[in-house]
Order: sequence, then C-alpha cells, then structure tokens
Amino acid sequence: MYFYLKEPKSEKESLIYLIYYVKTDPSKNKYFKFSTKKKIHPSEWSFETKSPLPKRGGGGKGLKQLNLHLAKYSNHLEKVIHEGEINKVLLTKEYLKKKFDEEFNSFKEVSLDNKNTIVTNVIDFFIEKKSNSKGVSINWIQKYRNLKNKIHFYDLFNNQETQFNSINDDWLDSYCGFLRSLPEYLINIDYKQKVDDYVNQQNYKINLPKSPYNDNTLNRHVNLLFTFLKWSENKYHNINLNKLKNPVNEFQPEDIHLTVNEIKRLEEIELDNEAQDRVRDVFLIGVYSGQRYSDYSVFEKQDVVKSSHGDMIIKKSEKMEDESYIPIHDKLRALLDKYNWKLPQISSQKFNPHIQSVSRKIGMHESIKTINYIGDKKEIIYKQKCDMVTSHTARRTFITISAEMGVPDHIIMKVTGIKDSKTLNKYKKTSQRSVVDFMNNTWGKI
Repeated sequence: MYFYLKEPKSEKESLIYLIYYVKTDPSKNKYFKFSTKKKIHPSEWSFETKSPLPKRGGGGKGLKQLNLHLAKYSNHLEKVIHEGEINKVLLTKEYLKKKFDEEFNSFKEVSLDNKNTIVTNVIDFFIEKKSNSKGVSINWIQKYRNLKNKIHFYDLFNNQETQFNSINDDWLDSYCGFLRSLPEYLINIDYKQKVDDYVNQQNYKINLPKSPYNDNTLNRHVNLLFTFLKWSENKYHNINLNKLKNPVNEFQPEDIHLTVNEIKRLEEIELDNEAQDRVRDVFLIGVYSGQRYSDYSVFEKQDVVKSSHGDMIIKKSEKMEDESYIPIHDKLRALLDKYNWKLPQISSQKFNPHIQSVSRKIGMHESIKTINYIGDKKEIIYKQKCDMVTSHTARRTFITISAEMGVPDHIIMKVTGIKDSKTLNKYKKTSQRSVVDFMNNTWGKI
C-alpha cells in the first residue's frame, strides 16, 4: 500500500490517491485506487517515500493534519484486510471499494428527532441520492455543490455549522448579507486561508467570486435553497416553508434576442474555426427548436413521432416535467442530420465566448444599455450586443420572433414547454425596430 499523486507533473495541486495491489483479485489489473480527497503541490511531495515532504514553521501544522488524514485511509485498509481474513472473505477491488465507500463516501441518514442536523451534510446526501438516479445533469450537480459551498463559506466566517433549526428569516438576511460581501471578506488573509483549505479538500473545481453578486443571482441561489428545503421537509426538519420569504427581489434584466436579419447572417457566415462552426450550429438548433440547451443537446431519434401533419420531437424538459412538441422543419432537420443527431457537448464556459465571437463577426455591435441591481446600488452599464449573446439567447430569440410573427401564445408555450404565461412574457423581448415597423404599418396607412 502507498499513496501517489493523480497528476505528478502538474503545475497545480494534485489529488492524493491510495493504491494497493490486490493479488487475490481475479481481474488483470489488480490495483485498487481510492481518492483521499486531499490535494498537495507536487513540489511538496516526496516521490521516494510517497508522502508529503517535511515542513518547518507555519506549514508544519498543516502537514501534521494532512498526515493524520492520510493515516485514516491506510489504517482503514489494514482494518478491512484484517477483518476479511478473520471472516474468510475473498479480497477483491470491488470488496475494498464497497468498504471504503461505506467509511468515507456514504452519508448516514438521521431521524427527524435529531434537530441539530447540519445542513451541508444533508446537501451532500441530497446530491448523492439524486446522482444515483442517473436523472440529473452535471449542471444540476454543480448548482447544488455551489449551494453547499456557499453555506460552508458562511459557516467558516461565523465559526459555526448551520443546522436546520437555525434557518429562519433572520438567518436568510444574514446569509444573503454575507454573500453580498463575500469578495470583500476573501481579502482577509486568515479567512481566505480557511476557504483555500476547504477548496483544496474537494475533488472538483470551485470558482470564488471576484465581484459582488447581483440581486438576480442571489434570488436564484436562495430559491435553490428553498427547493432543497422542500425535498428535506419532514425528513430532516419541520421548518414552516410557507412563512419563509426570499429576502432578495429579482429584477428584469436587459436580455437580448437576435433579429431575423441577424439569424440569416449567422446562418450564412463561413467560419474557418471548427469550434465556432459547431457552436454556431448548436446555437441555431436552439433558435429553431425553442428549447433550453440542456434539452436540445440530448435530442434523440427515438423522440421523433411521425404523423400525417409532419414529424415532431416530443420530449420532457430536464428542468421541468412538461412535454414539448417540437415540429421538425427543414432547417432543424438539416442540422440534426449533419451531426447524426449526436450534438457536440459544449460547456457554457466554452459555448458563450465562441458564440459571442461569431456574433461579433456578423456585426452585432449595437450598444445596449443594461441596469444591474446589487442591493441598494444601481449600476448602468453599456455593452455591445455581441457580448451579451449566450446559449440561452437562442430560446429567447425563438419565443420573441415567433410572437412578433403572430404565433399564438398557446402554440409557443406548447413548443417550449412553458406552462405559465408570466414566464412566457419574461422571454418576449420586443425590439424597438419591431415597434416602429408595426406602428408605421398600422398608423402610417390610415
């Protein structure tokens, strides 16, 4: 048994893994590997002793904690092997993984009688349960990991662990106030060290905020917390959720949509960059179908229903359980067939910069006035339209142009899977040009 680095040549910190050769395992690869969830920079690792290099001074305390953490894994391995010998259990990689998961990755359910249940622990369990169902996306997991991380940062700041019985309107006010000031708090060396230590323990990337969250971001974050509280109601708490109110009001952002002319230019432009070409195609599929990226990126031929009126995709949304009826017109079919119905999977971190670059190339340089609300502060910012295009702009473009072309609301709602007319109205973004053209065509002819 020994420890090794997942990325020994990395210039950044690498995860530490435990490895053990299981000679009784029936497979060819007999090495059992298990993440310790701790990271260390390769320059601080001894590749001879397969352990952290000794440190003096202030780093000695952290080294001691790391060695104690690693000892838990080596001691557990010895315990499992010893118990296996006593019980005459065949030692295999599968058996070791089961025993290690039980010890280090499982969350033991608690009864409602335990009023002091720690919220972040249950969020971990919530993510684990939903992930096991294979019915949630990576994006969903990231959102709830973010919720857990933010509450943990709040707990680090207050030297406490938030429990369900703490959550009330006062706690929400305090929590939102903390998140508004989090970038400012991260300047404090002692607090930043606590946060960094926590981030280094996780086996996934955590982005820390560099500027204050606006009210819409905070509003969505609190609503995510409410969704989790609803799931955990009567299992881990008896909070009266009807009395809890989101303390942050959302505002209507200056979202944009593409015009018919801009869509044509997007369709016709020749792109030498293969990545941009794929993003442009995927964006146009969103425009033609009116779906969220998370839904249209997983279209399948099995979802197609043929009828005398024409082919149609019938699909349930990932975000909601509502069915969408999506007619397959020629432009949509051509792009789906181009990729044999297996669309490129592109993260938003890569998608948005590419589609913004393409939008810049087709001349979307119109200046857009945007208003941003951060608590009691109001910011007025001017941006070029091309820099405001995102993957979600495609859905908004479909809805807005459909409405301007006279498609009835109930048809748009059936295609997009939107049930609430108020939600639909938020998507409609009538342009100044549309207003002028409509009024000229109406009153100019009287």
